[in-house]
This record gives sequence, structure tokens and C-alpha cells, in this order.
Amino acid sequence: MKHQRVTVTPTKWSHRGSAVAFDAQGHPLDIWAGIVDETCEVDITYHGQNRSSGIFVRSIGQKHHFRHLGQSTNFHLSGSCPLMHMTQEGQHQAKLSMIQDSLKKFGLERHTPKKMISSTDDGKGYRHTVKLMYGRSKKGNLRLGAYARGTHHIVQIDDTDVVTPILRQCMKKMVQIILKYSLPPYEPSTGQDGLRHVIFRQSRKSGRVLVTLVSSRPDPLITEVAQIIQHHIKPVVGVQLHVNNRSGNAIYARDAHGEIQTRNLVGESLIYDSIGSKTLAIGAGDFFQINPHIADKMCSQILNEFSPQKEYPVLDLYCGVGAMTMSLAEQHGWALGVEVVRGAIIRAQENARRNNVFAEFIAGDVSTKLPTIFQQLCSPNPLVVVNPSRSGLGEDVVQKIVEGAPIRIAYVSCNPKTLVKDLASFRSKDWGIDHIQAYDMLPQTSHSELVAILSPLRAL
Repeated sequence: MKHQRVTVTPTKWSHRGSAVAFDAQGHPLDIWAGIVDETCEVDITYHGQNRSSGIFVRSIGQKHHFRHLGQSTNFHLSGSCPLMHMTQEGQHQAKLSMIQDSLKKFGLERHTPKKMISSTDDGKGYRHTVKLMYGRSKKGNLRLGAYARGTHHIVQIDDTDVVTPILRQCMKKMVQIILKYSLPPYEPSTGQDGLRHVIFRQSRKSGRVLVTLVSSRPDPLITEVAQIIQHHIKPVVGVQLHVNNRSGNAIYARDAHGEIQTRNLVGESLIYDSIGSKTLAIGAGDFFQINPHIADKMCSQILNEFSPQKEYPVLDLYCGVGAMTMSLAEQHGWALGVEVVRGAIIRAQENARRNNVFAEFIAGDVSTKLPTIFQQLCSPNPLVVVNPSRSGLGEDVVQKIVEGAPIRIAYVSCNPKTLVKDLASFRSKDWGIDHIQAYDMLPQTSHSELVAILSPLRAL
């Protein structure tokens, strides 16, 4: 099919990482591999009533100084790294522009970070977790990789250099094993049960790798293949099975308590890693940062921000397995972590005992638990860290935090849009934004991680 070709100059970034140009009627065109302010030819791949999309063909005139040709061979097929065609400086400028656009919607653009903090000079080798899909290519062949951009066809991505060298080695060998044994894929259109996903998680500390196979049902062949995986892929120390027979694209099927249940097929069920100086046990279903180097830097910032108030207790809301809580407890003498996922709290308690840290943990919904927690604190004015999911805090939680009268808040966010909405809510309740720091948690992507520091505008 021949596409319409147009010449345009994009003027802004979309939150997905495409450069956006507008026609005379203001209709937006999302340009894959485009760069803001670079005039280029674009093939239109989709015409929509409200938005169109296309793919960069070539620069017209001077090529933008941020453009480079170092992307992987599957860059245009897989849409997972939309900024890979730019230098690190270009990627950071694009992300800061996206953050500014979000802040501008609530009149907070003066708080736009001046720079992004990164973990590597080239944005490569940072991913310590990889989630691969198993299915069929456009031609119907079995593939282990990622969805091709805009489709549900699988393309192999084992040449990607955003993952660690160890995981790249594991991915290549896994593709060979899975395809050799022709494991049946899950195909909901035909009702066929089978393998859905393969997840790798590597410890930065030891290099050991934990593999999770996600299938729509247990299968003796999967158990057999698990033995082969551990034998032939040397970094792999254990293989887990997670059964997800639910429809939809979610990788995991959480139980009634929000936990991800797995069964050990072979080897070990845990790996050990660290944030700061604290060692953490991590299981297949536990949340842990994909880029632990950036997690270290974020933890250090919050410790530095709170250092002048070492005599105050700390609440760590949405604490996960307790990585931040333990570092805060060591600095402040005590910290309390709250997390809705019961399994994560059990792991956090184990981690605190392992590190000999005076930290306590409560399992439950933050909104429900907060009023009681504030009432029971010995000090009326704690420090608070929040690290919610992409949906943010919401008005109810913001209100309950403010009612607890903390002396300072560190808000860790993986979604600038919901962060800004919550910041506007805090501001309406007489809280000010001291500053916001941006982190390049996932180079080559449009994702940014932010830490906002807030203080009350009036004396408590």
C-alpha cells in the first residue's frame, strides 16, 4: 500500500515520544522518529478524524544535530524506544519539554526541572528486567519478543542494547530454546492454551537471573523446558511459573489480595539486590526498579532532602518491598512503610530483619490507614514519602496527608500528568513546591521519573 508523503516541521512532543506537526486546521500529525523543529518528509500511515500518524522518511535541508543513526535494527518495528534516533542530550530536551507541557496545564511551568539525571552516558545497558511476549509474527511463525508497533504481531528484539549484556545473552538463548521445543502459544481467538510471556529479572549485585514463564495453564512441557533453561542459560538460577488464564493483555493475574502467585519449577525463587547500602530479597512478583542505578540516585536525593530533620519520623507510603523505608529508618532512627500488597509487606519485613533496621510495615490501603497512623505517631509532624502508581494519589489521599500536618513531603512519580494534578491539589491546600528533579529512568523511551519536594506555606 502506497502512503501519502508530506513535508512538515513538527513543533512539539507528544507524551508518547512522537514529534507532532499541525496542519492549517490544527489537525495533529504524530511523526515516528521525527524531531521537533526539523523539517522532514513523512509517510502518512494512518488518517484519523482527530489525529493522524506517520513515519519519518528523511530530513529536508540541514539534519537536526540531535539526530543519530545508532538505533537497533528493529527500531522502526518495535515501538518500545521512540527516542532512540536522538542523542542523549536530544532525548533529555524532549523529555523536559513533555514535563513542561504537563506542568503548564496547571500553571506550574516555572517548576520545570532544568536538567535530567541519568545513569549512563549512552543510555544503554540499564534495563535489569525484560518482559517478552510469545506469539506469532505477521507471517504466522512463532516469535518471542515484543509487539510490532501498532499491531499484535511479535518481532524479536534480542539485539536491543537497552538491556544489560547478561540479559541480552539470556534472551538470545531463550529464543533458541523456546522455538526449538515449539511451545504452543496462548491464542485466545482459537481458545488454545499455552505460553504467554517470558520475564527475566537480573540482580545488579550478583548478575543472577530469575525467569518467570507466564502460561494460561500448567503444562508438563513447560516444566521440562524450565529444566533446560536453567541448564543451558548459565546466569539463570531459578525458573518460576505464573498461571494467567484471564482475557486481556495484562501479563499477571493478581489474586484477591493483589498478589502475583508463582510456583517454583526449578532452582531458586529469590534473587538479591540492593538500593543504597540495603540488601533486598526480590521474588518473581515483587516490584523492583528496572534501572536500579537511578533508584539509588533518587534514594540519595530524598535522604539528603530530609537530612536536616533527622529527629522526625518518616512515613513511606506505597513502600513496595521496603527499599526506601529501610534507608530512611537508618537515617531517622525509625520509619513506617505502608503498602496495599500483603506479599510485598511480608518481603519488606524480611528485608528489614535481614538488614537489622528499625522499620515497621503495615499492609493495607493508604487512604484507609492514614488517619489512624497519624493519630498514633509520637511526633505530630512526620516527614512523608509517597510513591504511588501511575494513577497518582487522588484528592482523597492528598487531603488526608495534608490533615496529618507533615513538615515536608517527597513525591516520587512515574507519571508527570498525574503528579501535576496532585501538585495542583496540594497547592490549593497551602502547600508549596520547593523544586522538582527529573530522572532518566528509561533512556530511549518517553518515560521520566520525577521527585517533587513540597513544604507547607504556613507554619505548622
